[in-house]
Amino acid sequence: MKVYRKKRQHNKPTFPKVTLHQLDWLEWISIGLCIWFWFYPHPYKLVFGLVLSLPIIGLIINGLSKPNLASLVSITNQKGEEKYDLADFIEFPGLIIFIRVLIDYEFESFFSILKVGTISFLLLLVILGTTHKLVHKTNPNIVLIYLTVVGNIAIYSYAATYGINCVFDNSIPKIYQAKVINKSISSGRRSTTYYFRVEPWGHHRDAENISITKTQYNETEIGQTVSIDFKEGLLNIPWYYIE
Repeated sequence: MKVYRKKRQHNKPTFPKVTLHQLDWLEWISIGLCIWFWFYPHPYKLVFGLVLSLPIIGLIINGLSKPNLASLVSITNQKGEEKYDLADFIEFPGLIIFIRVLIDYEFESFFSILKVGTISFLLLLVILGTTHKLVHKTNPNIVLIYLTVVGNIAIYSYAATYGINCVFDNSIPKIYQAKVINKSISSGRRSTTYYFRVEPWGHHRDAENISITKTQYNETEIGQTVSIDFKEGLLNIPWYYIE
């Protein structure tokens, strides 16, 4: 007589189902608006405001059903390697705003952004924590998921803070005059940035490069004097630009 034994079943841990693709429509909107803001940022305030709102809107909508934070990250295996793809409504706006404001605005000191930017970062973490559940401890990707989400939120927070400070600053500028002592062009695969190197001005004791538009670059010759507008910033982060 044969005796049949039941195979012992091992309970495997279950992980939250990724729900990222439920917001495909928002990701496509994010991609479109970010392309618009990158290549043709006009009207500047309107497009900046739209791109700025995407991560917050996305977090709230994605979190309405209180999904796991892992739902913001898509993980796929390709040729034995795991690929991590963060939701585009968080990743793209942060990167585009970061690059755009660095090109368009000059700031006095990096440290002047840290205080206000850190407050924004903490507030976004609160929004993230209240709208999404934590990643399950048994999830093998827990560390990379947190690094991916929190890291991109940090980039967005500091970039958005500096952008808001400059874009919506309606204060009256102090105007300084400085002579252009050199011109240069920095070209990359996706963008070209134009610079004037100006002599010391105001409390700036050394010559420095200031980014300008292509039109300014073409219409101004070395040796000409330009006006530099110095502003205090909406969030008290000083910045300046060449008229």
